[in-house]
Amino acid sequence: MFDETLQILLEEVDGHHSSRFGLDSTGNELALVSMEPSRSSFTIAGGPTLSNGHSSGFKSNQYPGSSLSSGLKDTDDDFDAYNTVRKGEKRGLAGLQNLGNTCFMNSALQCLVHTPPLVEYFLKDYSDEINTENPLGMHGELALAFGELLRKLWSSGQTAIAPRVFKGKLARFAPQFSGYNQHDSQELLAFLLDGLHEDLNRVKEKPYIELKDADGRPDAVVAAESWKNHKARNDSVIVDVCQGQYKSTLVCPVCNKISITFDPFMYLSLPLPSTITRTMTVTVFYGDGSGLPMPYTVSVLKNGFCKDLLLALRTACCLKTDENLLLAEVYENKIYRYLEMPLEPLASIKDDEHIVAFRIQKKGMEKTKLVIFHRWQEK
Repeated sequence: MFDETLQILLEEVDGHHSSRFGLDSTGNELALVSMEPSRSSFTIAGGPTLSNGHSSGFKSNQYPGSSLSSGLKDTDDDFDAYNTVRKGEKRGLAGLQNLGNTCFMNSALQCLVHTPPLVEYFLKDYSDEINTENPLGMHGELALAFGELLRKLWSSGQTAIAPRVFKGKLARFAPQFSGYNQHDSQELLAFLLDGLHEDLNRVKEKPYIELKDADGRPDAVVAAESWKNHKARNDSVIVDVCQGQYKSTLVCPVCNKISITFDPFMYLSLPLPSTITRTMTVTVFYGDGSGLPMPYTVSVLKNGFCKDLLLALRTACCLKTDENLLLAEVYENKIYRYLEMPLEPLASIKDDEHIVAFRIQKKGMEKTKLVIFHRWQEK
């Protein structure tokens, strides 16, 4: 071994120092401190630094107010994951850069890295729980990559991080997410949760368990038994935080036997509720020209009828008791058709069609309608 010293660049924020300090481009003072280099030091899963024959600790002439950078840097992410956090500085404010169209991945990652129990777990030493022998896992590599990314996001500063290393690990074990195109965020989240669970499964050898029927036992007893059997084969921080079980009841249509089981789940896919209403804008005209046209926007059922639209308009425009409304469709500045049938479905009216309504006296509803067009006189 060469007896040499390692020059570490320290940025001094506060304090008074000797003339050995220089200035960086921002005007902050810089100091050079000599120290004994460690041999083959590395860190596993947020644990203590391991070294080959040397203690991971060291002493340096560090002045009060200075921050020490270890120089361990991810060349892909170009971000120092081990910055010292200054007193009072908030963490977890760093963002993720898009690598092409990877916002689907970034949104799922931000949800996970800001889940408090997962943050507490991955910021600690979890190396003992990495299961490298699980045939269903990724030999612990996915958990390590995710843990490294989480610690970078929770380091000091608000610098956006490019998750290239994690993206590479993800594409290696899930080729469907390779490249930089858009994918389904829920599909990625499901794969990531399952992969982290298998990489961190505390059960090294899964026992065979024969399931029992409920046989009329109380639900609480059957549920506790089912969960105990599940934890005997699946035990990880993902199970602790993200998994549960739901009750499934089946009734035989022949013998009416009831079968009750409790099945584990990690995520529930729920359909987005479709809206049952629509908004329609109708311009209301005074039949006698006593007022200016006024547009009204009302909410009606999608599967409703013209009578429902008329009822909503009556309330919106404060229709008098001696007045009625006559609906019409206008196309190219002409009345294309009258909507006189109360039971005509509103589905026949498209969103881009122009609907108007005329306020007409009830006693004049049976009279013949005369449409007058105003045009410029042609010369």
